[in-house]
Amino acid sequence: MQSTKPDSVPETIDGWRNIELPEDGTTLPTECFVACNQFFVSGKDNSIKFEQRWKDRESKLKDCDGFVSFIMLRRDGQAKGHGTVEMDENVEPTYLSTTIWKDRISFNKWKNGNSFSKSHGSGQQQKKKHDDELEKSKSKPPPQGPPMWNRPPKPIFYEGFLVITSADGA
Repeated sequence: MQSTKPDSVPETIDGWRNIELPEDGTTLPTECFVACNQFFVSGKDNSIKFEQRWKDRESKLKDCDGFVSFIMLRRDGQAKGHGTVEMDENVEPTYLSTTIWKDRISFNKWKNGNSFSKSHGSGQQQKKKHDDELEKSKSKPPPQGPPMWNRPPKPIFYEGFLVITSADGA
């Protein structure tokens, strides 16, 4: 998990946030923006490769304005009891990456910026990398193995309205 230190920590009373409801009483104000990607990875070999790819990845998120935290979650499909049902890797996401941002504007600035392109290998950078590798090999690129996941990642987004942080971060 990566996290930045918050600018301020809300007051808590007996372990509960001291907040005020909006005057219209409808919903609490948004305190952050959460962006998630669901990954559908099947099989132990693919899980090992998938985790290694993330482990070896260089992250620049802490350098991005508005970044709060990142965490990668692996579904515990082996747990018994506590309402957990057996998992179907072909239907349910097995991994969930989660980034928390100060607001949607900060997320969009990162997503549309250079840091996103570099970390996700998109656009011209990916083409240049491919061309460089092709030139080095002086032959056809090696065939790619089967994808690690059953289908493309699926993004989901949330507005965070009750954020509990410590002085050290999320």
